[in-house]
Amino acid sequence: MLSKKHDVLLVCRKSHAEEIKRNGLRISGETDYIAHPDAATSLKKSDAELVILTVKAYDTRQAVKKIAGKCNCPILSLQNGIGNEETISEIAGSERTIGGITTHGVRYMSPGNIIHTGKGETIIGEMDNSLTRRVKKYADAMTECGIQTKVSRDIRKDIWHKAIVNASINPLTAVLRCKNGYLLENKHAKQLMEKLCMEATIAAKSNGIDVDETEIMKRAEEVAYLTRENYSSMLQSIIRGKKTEIDYINGEIVKAGMKKGVEMPANSFLIELIKAMENAAVAP
Repeated sequence: MLSKKHDVLLVCRKSHAEEIKRNGLRISGETDYIAHPDAATSLKKSDAELVILTVKAYDTRQAVKKIAGKCNCPILSLQNGIGNEETISEIAGSERTIGGITTHGVRYMSPGNIIHTGKGETIIGEMDNSLTRRVKKYADAMTECGIQTKVSRDIRKDIWHKAIVNASINPLTAVLRCKNGYLLENKHAKQLMEKLCMEATIAAKSNGIDVDETEIMKRAEEVAYLTRENYSSMLQSIIRGKKTEIDYINGEIVKAGMKKGVEMPANSFLIELIKAMENAAVAP
């Protein structure tokens, strides 16, 4: 979307990059558009104004190590989970780190072909909660290209809120092999979602994160509805027999809760179940 008005280099896998170079990136679903960013399999020395990091949380450290010395610009995390910004800051420096979340749903279909399965919100902000010119500029640029983006005065809280929502939705859809919307249609699935959300909320509160149980559960239901046709990224990883981000979503929440003496049986069970399912590709 940014390539509508800006020079964009998409760093991705070889087959994806080659198809995008040949025919563009075909986006269908909520967005019907063929984008034409440049594409490559690695980042060379660059004078880029901004790096947007969207890799899996378990690849953050490796990706930032490859990026940090190639350019001097800020790195914006639009990833799942808790701890990505801390990793970026550790390697590239806190002054280059910008936090962010997005709840848009996307499904990768084949090289050069993705489906925008659900519209969501995008929020970015400085990790020290300051309002800076650069963050406003990036948010305006994204909004201008059709990605409605807000600037946050407490991005750490927003990251936690998204992690709680993901922790309530993603592992359940992965175990049940269902679209996000099914969690609202089945009363047993919805009760499980509420249990995961309640535990995570207590863990967040115990760590000084401002979160309201009723509000965050309503938000989880809203995200499940808005992305009702989406297969969560965790389910997509399980179907492909790949590692998931469970350690960086439910895992980080459980770790934070346990440090404060909060018991989290539902989340702990889901973590073990998902990890048992990883790398065991079976039919969806």
